[in-house]
Amino acid sequence: MIQDDRLKEKEQFLEYFRDLPIQKLAAGWIHRGEDTITDWKKQDPDFAGQIASVKSAWARDNSKKVRSREWLLERIMRKEFAPPTQKTKEEVKIEGVILYRPEKKTK
Repeated sequence: MIQDDRLKEKEQFLEYFRDLPIQKLAAGWIHRGEDTITDWKKQDPDFAGQIASVKSAWARDNSKKVRSREWLLERIMRKEFAPPTQKTKEEVKIEGVILYRPEKKTK
């Protein structure tokens, strides 16, 4: 990590992020904006790597606590395991305006 005056803040960010890896909340914890953290990650590849590593470790540790493997697969590998979605409303486009109408009920 780059030795700079932000080192203490970065350590505090990572401390919070280890418990709950949500960048916006961890940034708020240290009274910084999410854009600031994004800038720090761009300027400091080591810091960015630490964030990625912490997030991966958190996901791995917490995935072991999930009771339903099917639920976990649907969340993590959505494209492969989530049930297909069905369109519930028809879209009609009129002069650049999109209107929605309920589907007709079939008997």
